[in-house]
Amino acid sequence: MTLRTIKSTKFMSGAEIAEESDARLDSLNNEIRITKDNTHKQKLINLRNRLQHHSSETFANIIYASQQQEIKYVEIKHLIDNYKLLAESKKLNPDDVYFITINCCEGHINKKPYFVAPKDLANFNVKTSKNTIIKQLRGLGTAFGYVAFEVKYDIRMGAFLPHFHILICGISKKNIEDYFTCLYPLEYQFKLNRDTFIVSKKNDPLIYERPQKLKVVDIETVKDSEKVASYMCKFKTYMTNYQQQDLTALPYSEKRQDYHTRPEDKIHNYHLLFLDKLSFGEQVFCFNKGLLTNFINNKADKMAQNCIRIAKRGKKTGKLGKKAPNHNTYAKPISTNKIVLQFLKYDSYKPKQEKIIDYIKDHKSCIVIQPTNFGKSLCYYASALQLKGLCVVIEPLVSLIYDQVSKLNKIHKKLALAFTGETKHRDKKLKRLKRGIYKFLYIAPEMLKNIELKKVLSKLDICMIAIDEAHCIDVWGEDFRPDYQEPLNKLIKKYPDAKVMALTATAGDITQNVIKKVCNMPKKAKVFKGNLNRPNIKYSVVKKEYDGLQQLLDTLKPYLDKDNKPTTSIIIYCAHIDYTLGLQDILKERGINSYVFNGKSDNKKEILKKFKKEKCIVLATSAFGMGIDKPDVHLVIHFEGTYNLEMYYQESGRVGRDGENSKAVLFYSDIDIERMTYFAKNDTMKEKLKLAIKYMQMTNNKKRREFLLNSIV
Repeated sequence: MTLRTIKSTKFMSGAEIAEESDARLDSLNNEIRITKDNTHKQKLINLRNRLQHHSSETFANIIYASQQQEIKYVEIKHLIDNYKLLAESKKLNPDDVYFITINCCEGHINKKPYFVAPKDLANFNVKTSKNTIIKQLRGLGTAFGYVAFEVKYDIRMGAFLPHFHILICGISKKNIEDYFTCLYPLEYQFKLNRDTFIVSKKNDPLIYERPQKLKVVDIETVKDSEKVASYMCKFKTYMTNYQQQDLTALPYSEKRQDYHTRPEDKIHNYHLLFLDKLSFGEQVFCFNKGLLTNFINNKADKMAQNCIRIAKRGKKTGKLGKKAPNHNTYAKPISTNKIVLQFLKYDSYKPKQEKIIDYIKDHKSCIVIQPTNFGKSLCYYASALQLKGLCVVIEPLVSLIYDQVSKLNKIHKKLALAFTGETKHRDKKLKRLKRGIYKFLYIAPEMLKNIELKKVLSKLDICMIAIDEAHCIDVWGEDFRPDYQEPLNKLIKKYPDAKVMALTATAGDITQNVIKKVCNMPKKAKVFKGNLNRPNIKYSVVKKEYDGLQQLLDTLKPYLDKDNKPTTSIIIYCAHIDYTLGLQDILKERGINSYVFNGKSDNKKEILKKFKKEKCIVLATSAFGMGIDKPDVHLVIHFEGTYNLEMYYQESGRVGRDGENSKAVLFYSDIDIERMTYFAKNDTMKEKLKLAIKYMQMTNNKKRREFLLNSIV
């Protein structure tokens, strides 16, 4: 027996799911209008209200159910694929993977299948049946796998037949058949009373003879593991809409008045009430969990060795690990904030996040000024996902772009695209972008002048433009990176219907005005300001004596052990590349090791990886750390004075993200101030430098903190 075409939620399009969602509401409305049973009517009204608002955590909601299916589908497909890859190292027969279907039973040797009258379905106790099957599966000591539960409406019987689908690994077909035949004969006839749905005596005039088979399908005969995984997750489809027969799900036909006809509204709605009461654990669960966990967590070196052996034999190994599911959010936006959470696999919104998301639904633009760890990215994720078209995200650094894109694409396949100055695969990326595959496009401001990209964008629906780290528009925009201003302004004006959201952790009045001007926002554009005070950070300023090196060593000393190794992660910011290299040599002479990260570093990715994993000292220029969330940085030092308090707050804010007491220390000298005054060319820079100098020269730390916070929002 082989597995043929399977129709399940995995293979349903977004349009089909939406259509099914509407059909469920129509069915509920139809019955609500005609039913005279007030108790039953109220149940239907309550369910309809939850489905209208796309309430999560009810499998009657096809959207929620399909999203949950994707999660379990990936796990099961991963198990099937890796079983074959790891069979040799686990000393298992790679053919020993089987799919079994059995009817829900009472656990007796002489099996009595449950046939459930529709009106009794919502009271059907899944837990009893689940506990029975778990106990039975423990008898297969060396086997492990997944169990999926569903009910199927039988029109001839006028009842629901509950049954389990079981994926079994690690045991032979003969052992499975020998074991299950004791509980479920391979093939037999049972006599069923149509009124009571219980097994009856042979001479009962109401009996109905029904053939019964135990189906044991060797997965090795099925080449497409996606179909097996999808079939295991078929519980998340609209169960009464499809009928299993020889492991093939056939759709109901309105024209065919036979076994495959879709049930009437009343039957349909009993089924929805049943789905509404089920939990995830009742829908799919694993058995012999220890064996399953040990199998999935097999040592990486064994997995790699086995894959190499298979590759040498010319077989396709494929990619290991979980694959992200597909999406269609460019053409079909998500309808509610709650469904966005499920889509992105977030638990909940912060109150202010949802306020921002709801605001932008009805308005053209806003500025979001919120502290580190607030989750500013989720604000534009959730907003854009509820709009039709592409969201263009402007990021200042390529490292930030790839970090964000990687994060989104792990959640959903091809959700985001990075288009940078790299020439590799550029044409391929543009073709995919043009087809409306992606929801988010991440670019640096310099890419706004790319002619090829501009041509593609002109043919797409641009629903939102998000400017991350928006303070860079002002800090870097005039001299250092002019593309932050004029090209960005042109882009926003070219797409007047697109929403615009500028996000940053710091922006004083001057910077806010620059952002509004460049982003074509009205002067009274809404600004969502958060509380930027982080009481666990102690801010202090040190005026250098001579070259300040001894003061630097004194500041570092409490954070070093007896071998001069750091006990926490430390960042030392320097204004110049030469300073980072010079300080590294000075520290090394005193037995203190450190890494250097600057614009000329060839091993930036390697340093970032070490910084994330180790307790270390990094000597860096200003770009380092932007967008990196490392909780155990407890000391940040700026070894030269600052000319911009907003930038200083951003960089010092990389300390104390775990909530522990931490220090931000700013060194300065009169020479630093003279140098910065010389380079302050325009009124804006001079105004910001004036505030920075006042901050550095203050003597009262409490007032210094207040002054800093007042200067950055």
